[in-house]
Amino acid sequence: MTGSSLRILALAAAVFSVSCGHKSRPAPQPVTKPAVTAKPAAPAQGRVSVIDMSALFSLQQSGKVLLYDVRPSFVHGFGHLAGAVSWPRGSFDQDYARHEPEIRAALAADKNVVLYCTDAACPDSRAVAARLAEKGFSVSVLEGGYNAWKDAGMPVE
Repeated sequence: MTGSSLRILALAAAVFSVSCGHKSRPAPQPVTKPAVTAKPAAPAQGRVSVIDMSALFSLQQSGKVLLYDVRPSFVHGFGHLAGAVSWPRGSFDQDYARHEPEIRAALAADKNVVLYCTDAACPDSRAVAARLAEKGFSVSVLEGGYNAWKDAGMPVE
């Protein structure tokens, strides 16, 4: 081998040893994914049904009903179904937080939640029932309302 060949060979060996040497590399970092936040589940849609007077009367007698009068509160003061709680349609939003626990407790105790207003043409009980169903509660509306109940001679206060 000639001198220049030896130099090239020595240079190649030096380059090879430097390139193959172990360099300290930083430890691999775990890849972090952005946290996935679950959206709160929407409440299941409740149902709205219609209840007739005789079925409601039976529920009243057995203590298996939570009854809401959704007419204006001054009208409730003139007369209402026995045991009815006044919750006017116009105050649904402001009073919902107060009534929600009693609705949950009633349903947990296997009671029916029934709403009524003045008569069959009154939309208030159906409107409040629809709002409660949107919040996941299954409720009933009294067929014929207060007037039909009173005209049938059923108990009022």
